[in-house]
Amino acid sequence: MNWRLGRRESVGRSKKMSRWWFALLLAWILFVLYPNPGELITSLYRLHKPPVDAALVSDLAQELEGSTPTEIQAFVYEQLPYRYDWTAYNTPWYFPTLDEALLKGVGDCKARYVLFASLLEALEIPYRKNISLTHIWVEYDGKLENRVENNRETLIAVDAAGRTRVRLPRADLQRSWASFRHAFWEIMPIGRKLLLFAGFPVVFGLFGLSSLLKRRSLSWVGWRLVLCRVLFGRVRTEPLQP
Repeated sequence: MNWRLGRRESVGRSKKMSRWWFALLLAWILFVLYPNPGELITSLYRLHKPPVDAALVSDLAQELEGSTPTEIQAFVYEQLPYRYDWTAYNTPWYFPTLDEALLKGVGDCKARYVLFASLLEALEIPYRKNISLTHIWVEYDGKLENRVENNRETLIAVDAAGRTRVRLPRADLQRSWASFRHAFWEIMPIGRKLLLFAGFPVVFGLFGLSSLLKRRSLSWVGWRLVLCRVLFGRVRTEPLQP
């Protein structure tokens, strides 16, 4: 009975340590990707409620009076050449304000969305917000579908009255994954990749250090063992023979 109880306690400790290790690893990944976590929180909020600002683009809107939504879209794409968030904002995913988008002069679908929607509101042209697994775009009457912007890809649709419709998309998952991998990983700055990988041995080392601290109070010899454990991996933890 004692060995069974001891085994259960050991398994329980192991699971608890694994949870702490996993949480620490996630915290490291978040820190590397978002040194300022507020940017991620703000971006998620803006995805829900985009920072459309018709007043800010009123002068531009006057120049576009009489233009069709398709022509306005072409103007937006000309004003904001496509750049990924890693390039424009040094983060994997960021939803800018209209001010930020215009100041940068480049952006991805989120920056283009907020400018396009602001112009349409200034011109009192109705539109809808569509979101897929990897994309956000302005939907308007008469818009032609393409392989990225279509009903099959749509996950969330919000109409001009603010009514939200959520549906299970019939997306091209292979294309969506390739798009995500390229935008998130392939163009990530090499320094961020190295920093991301550097955290794994650190976390593993701390995990081993915690185990050693629970087993014994450490003498100066023990601290040498801890240092070797953190730097070089597994070492003997039993007392050294004289």
